[in-house]
Amino acid sequence: MTRCVALAALAVAFATSNGCGPLTRPLPQRLEDDEQKEVDDAWDQALTPVNKHDRQTWLDVMAGARAYEHGVDSLVLRSEKKWTGGRVVMEVHFDRARPDDDRFDLTVIDHAGKVLWHERFGRAEVEQAIRELFPTDLPPKGNVPDPPEVAARRAAHEARWKRIEAVIPNRDRGGQPKK
Repeated sequence: MTRCVALAALAVAFATSNGCGPLTRPLPQRLEDDEQKEVDDAWDQALTPVNKHDRQTWLDVMAGARAYEHGVDSLVLRSEKKWTGGRVVMEVHFDRARPDDDRFDLTVIDHAGKVLWHERFGRAEVEQAIRELFPTDLPPKGNVPDPPEVAARRAAHEARWKRIEAVIPNRDRGGQPKK
């Protein structure tokens, strides 16, 4: 019973995060102090004693509760994608103690290892892009015409998504394959 309570506490502590998959955004969420305390307490419960849970339980916690990213103290993630001219390297850098250093780096490298293009996006830029791509204040489209300011915002939002869909076709607006 204690095992179930500790894992339930860990899962609940992580359930406050947005999204539903590994790194649904280019940087992990920064938690408020009370949320961070819940995560820290859950880890303490889950790891006391260290061998409290079996291998499958830990994999389930990592996969199901995204414990590898939610409320962590630091996170570095590197992914690569080959393309005909070389490879694209994407890196996430997060350190809870150094919020000004949070960043998402995107580097395009040719086959010889020469950097063709590099961009560094800070947390403010990433969060602004997320707010603009997934607005919570844009009303659902109805049968009545939008007021001009809403229509302009909706048109700009749709144009931005059309650019995304032109670059990466056959994905929905959450990044999942279209069915």
